[in-house]
Formats: sequence, C-alpha cells, structure tokens
Amino acid sequence: MAWRLPVVMLLSPYLASAALAAEPGTAAGVWSFDAAVGYDSFSHAYSLATTDTSETVSETRLALGWEGRSPAGGRTAWRLRLEGSIGTDLWRQGLEADWRRRDARGVDRLRVGARLAGRQYREGTDYASASDQGEGRLEAAVVPWAGTGRECFVTGWTAATRFAIASPLEQDQDEAGLGIGLRSRSLASSAWRVALRHAARTYPDSSVIDRRAWSLDVDWSGSVGVAGLARLYGRSERRLAREPTVRPDAWLHWLDAALEVPAPGVDLVAEAQAERWDYGAQTATWVDSWRAAGFLGLRRGDVLAGQWRLGLAGEVFESAEESESYVQAGARAGFEAYGSGLSGSVVVEHGRRSYGTQATDEALPTWTDFSYWRLWLMADWRVSESLTLSALGNWEPERHTEPLDDATLGFASLRLVWRR
Repeated sequence: MAWRLPVVMLLSPYLASAALAAEPGTAAGVWSFDAAVGYDSFSHAYSLATTDTSETVSETRLALGWEGRSPAGGRTAWRLRLEGSIGTDLWRQGLEADWRRRDARGVDRLRVGARLAGRQYREGTDYASASDQGEGRLEAAVVPWAGTGRECFVTGWTAATRFAIASPLEQDQDEAGLGIGLRSRSLASSAWRVALRHAARTYPDSSVIDRRAWSLDVDWSGSVGVAGLARLYGRSERRLAREPTVRPDAWLHWLDAALEVPAPGVDLVAEAQAERWDYGAQTATWVDSWRAAGFLGLRRGDVLAGQWRLGLAGEVFESAEESESYVQAGARAGFEAYGSGLSGSVVVEHGRRSYGTQATDEALPTWTDFSYWRLWLMADWRVSESLTLSALGNWEPERHTEPLDDATLGFASLRLVWRR
C-alpha cells in the first residue's frame, strides 16, 4: 500500500474533479497553495552503564500543499487537500477529502471523508530500521432525524495500515466500526453528545491479537452560574480479545473535566483527568492500573492581548506492579496571547515525582524518585500577509536520586510557511 499512495495522489485531482463536476455549480471552488521549509530535532539523553549517552534525530524537509474548498453558503460543501514533503530522512504524502450535504435547515444530513497518508524512509538515515508504510481511512455519517434542539447520527468507518516489511512492532492492521448517537444542535448555553460505538480490529499477520471493542462516550459543556464555564467528557470501553491467553480482555475508562469560575480580578481554573485499566487476567505485561491528574490555579488577562496562568499540578499513578506507583506534585506557570502579528503560548512546570517502592532487583527496570522541569513552547509570527514563521518546542530534564537514572527529553520544530 505504501508504494501505491504516490500514484493515488497523482490521480486524486482528476478523480475529485470528476466527482465535483457531477454536482452542477460545485466544481468551481476556492483554491490555495502553501509551501513550507522546516527543521525537526528530537533528543534523548540518558545513562547507559557508566557512560552518558545522547541520541539526536533531526530532519530538514520541504513540504508543498494544495487545497480547495467549495464557496460558502451552498447546500453541498466539499474540501480537498493534497500535500507532500521531501526530507533528509523521509518522503511523505497525504490526501484529505470531505464532502457533505445539508438540508434546508442547515443540518448536515450526509458526510463522507477520506484520508490517505504514506511515508518512505530514505536509505542510510537515522530511521533505517523502520519500514515504509501507508495508511488510509474512509468514514461516513448520516443524520436520519433532526429536531429543534437535538439530532440522531449514525457513523461508520473503515481503516487500514500496511508496512512494506511488517515486524512485531510494526504490524499490518485493519479496522471497521459502526456507531450511533444523539447530540444537541442548538446554540443554547450548553452542548452535549452521547454515542455508542462498536469496532473490530484485525491483524493479518498475527490474528491471535485481533480484538473487538464496545465504547460509550458522553460529552457535555456549558455555562455555570453567571459567567462560569464547565466541560465534562467520559468514555468507557470494553475490549474483547480473540485469544485472551495472549492479550486479555479489558475494561478501560477515561474522564476529562474542566471548570472556570470568575472571581474578583481573576478566574479560578480547575482541571482533572483520570483513566483506569482493568484486565480480565493480569500478566507481567498487562497489569491493572489507574491514573489521576489535575491542575488548580488562577488565570488573569485577555487571550488576545495576553493571559497568564499560575497554579499547582499533581498526578497519582497506582499499579498492581507496586514499583511503578508514584505521586507527583509541581507548580505550573503559563502565558498565552493570540494577536494579529504574534501569537503563541509558553508553559513551565517544576516538581517532583516520588515512587512508593524502589525496585531493588537489578534484572528489572528500576524506578527512582526525581525532580523535573517541563517546558512547552508554541509560537507563530506573521512576517507578512502570506508568510508565517512557526516554532514548537518541548524540553523535559529529570534529575534522579540515583544519578545513573538521569534523563532529558527534548523536541524542537521550526517552520517557515508561505500561503497563497
């Protein structure tokens, strides 16, 4: 599949033009072109035996994109994007296509979307051990019923991933699924969605790890009090393995919540995330665990002119493997602004992670307490009407009670993008 993607991309403009021409008045769209040159670098510093080791993977690449979309206001809407890049390590291709049909009330009665992506690794690069790959996804959604404040939707999808040379870590896979749900569609003070989905995933070269999954999603956001805002998202999933002795059945649960309440001069902000993994049978690889994380702080300012956040962050992880359990606490500060010329955000966090039990068996990975710094940076500078400079960075050093466990992770990306 990986080698077929460039051919598909060459044919896609003609296929899309033929499809659009079948709908009178929709073929003439709004088209744009973009080009970008960029540099990415990932660094991992750690200790190996008694020697400090630093591994850095970097790539410079040139990317081109071509995008078209239908004019606003029509009952039929479409979007097509083709993109490709040439890098010092990788060739990449991508295709995105969307089509939707609205009724007289503006309800999207039918929506179809397709995604294709491919990557080929150049010989003699840092990725020489990886395999070329291609992946695709086709999805559709229909709204059979729509009321004044809510609507019922049905979704279906199929997806595939193929590797030129499959391996235990890079396995071909196929997936297909169906879903049904109910969601709000009014512009009231709150929005909600409930959905039930079923998906089946198969691995052609390793069928013993095939699985099916049932999931229930609940999402709600709305106003609280006079000017407060809240959001709540929950998901539960039941995974059923084809061969439970190889990969056990499991229950998975996720929760994400946020609350913003105005106070004199500032806003009070609270965020919480939680997840839980319960396996039908625990093994050395599949272990029951749960994790909870949160942030509590203050926010002041306007997001357009400049807004800062300051507060405390914490995280707790509990595992049936006691040496992996930990408690983490830190202080977090951030600033963000989204102006017409310069926009972005920066977040800094400093704290400490403490493990409940220090592993002593040298044959097993050890977990030792450590202090950490975390820095996230994202910025866009609009140099001119058609030229933008984008930067993205992350830096996370760890200093352990056992110096041999010290580690540092870092990522940096720089892009100069031209749009026409």
